[in-house]
Amino acid sequence: MRAAVVGTGGWGHTHIEAYWRNPNIELAGICGHTNVARAESAAARYNTRAYMNIAEMLEKEKPDVVSVIAPDALHYAAYKTVIEAGIDCLLEKPLAMDLAEARELVQLATAKGIRCGINFNHRYADPFLLMAKDVQEGRIGTVHHLLWRFTGGHYPEGHAQPLAHLLYMQSHGFNMMQTFGGRITSIAGHAHDPRGTGQFTTATFSLQFESGAVGAFSASVDEDYHHAGIYSFELMGQRGRAAAADVVSRYEYCPRPSADNPRPLAQVWHSPFFADESRQFGRTTDRHIQAFVDAKQNGWPVPIPVEEGLHALEAGLAASEAALNRKVVQLVQREIGGI
Repeated sequence: MRAAVVGTGGWGHTHIEAYWRNPNIELAGICGHTNVARAESAAARYNTRAYMNIAEMLEKEKPDVVSVIAPDALHYAAYKTVIEAGIDCLLEKPLAMDLAEARELVQLATAKGIRCGINFNHRYADPFLLMAKDVQEGRIGTVHHLLWRFTGGHYPEGHAQPLAHLLYMQSHGFNMMQTFGGRITSIAGHAHDPRGTGQFTTATFSLQFESGAVGAFSASVDEDYHHAGIYSFELMGQRGRAAAADVVSRYEYCPRPSADNPRPLAQVWHSPFFADESRQFGRTTDRHIQAFVDAKQNGWPVPIPVEEGLHALEAGLAASEAALNRKVVQLVQREIGGI
């Protein structure tokens, strides 16, 4: 299978490395945005060809699959070029910064009949794979409460939206809430602009799900990645509690007490000493790309379809409206993916 990558920045190299390490994939081309030297250097390093025009690369190399990594504001144009070419593609979040553009991309991918995925790579970390397994096997039971906290990151430079980080960083959280909780029906929240710049960089939300479950969502870029405990996700169900920490480092399952087991012990997974791969956040994208390629080769459904990027964007925009206007926003979502 021939793969091409659009994007030569840090996360672009994560995709490039993932394809390059895969023995069943030929890296057919790398396309930069504005930095010619960086694109040529990357192409030389990975023994492939450099381009500065997406359409030209697609026409000349005819790849089977394309990963597209671009600055958030450029997602729509870059994604549309690849989708219109009718090539299976794996896109980065956010799907777009504008809801109408995101919906257009999903409709176009559907009309073209292509396999189009969105890289919510957190779900390929060991803690979330274990959580999904416990949910599928009924060890959590009916979920009634979900908690999300992600309070580190980078300030939203260059973004016009006053709560832009809800669309790029926190899209992982909304996708995780939707994956394990189902449809979100309403969102209420509050936001704070600590610098007085018009960017509300810290916010909290209350969510209601179609199932009746509720959720709490804490989102900020005012802490630092060096701080402990900036990332966590929890499910509480009728049979037990599941919690993931720092994406890759720890997973804990706590069964509820019962007559047969009044003092159950928690079961904990942590990244083993010699398991370097499990501690590398970038390798979650390796796993997603492998799953995407396997699905393409075997005719299986797309692991995380592009529609999930649309639903995360819808939730992020609804949360922004709720916080800025101090009201409860009703959210009507179409069919979403799940575990």
